Amino acid sequence: MLIGEAPGKSEDMKGKPFVGKSGLELDNVYLHEYAGVERWNVYVSNVVKCRTNDKDRDPTQAEIDACSHILNMELEMVKPRFIGLVGRLSTQWMLGDVNMAKVHGFGYRDGDRLVMPLYHPAYGLHNTVMMRHIMRDFTKFGRMIRGDESVMWKERRAR
Repeated sequence: MLIGEAPGKSEDMKGKPFVGKSGLELDNVYLHEYAGVERWNVYVSNVVKCRTNDKDRDPTQAEIDACSHILNMELEMVKPRFIGLVGRLSTQWMLGDVNMAKVHGFGYRDGDRLVMPLYHPAYGLHNTVMMRHIMRDFTKFGRMIRGDESVMWKERRAR
């Protein structure tokens, strides 16, 4: 399972997460090439379910709180063994007030689930220097899914 942040304009129009430029980058590059996973094999959702306004901005805490019960129901329904937290907002939703630079690419345990914070593909589209970090994160995510013991773990507990 992948959990993103909130729908952008393309996602809002199509009613599906990660279908814009970031979604294409996610599907064709990061998931396929680096994680070794196909999009159709991954349940994808967002913390916030609707576009917050005409401009891309971080959702407010009230908007996050209004949608959290839906994401919790999805987690209960899907029962994922592995969760990629795509971006700061989804990472903080699950791990609390953490710094992405310190937690991305590390695995965390959440009961029977394994969770990994990942930099958002849009970050690489806006800042090409970050692409190598995103590539590395998704490579580690794929290794985590395949049970590779070389994935580094941190002791912080998820939600």
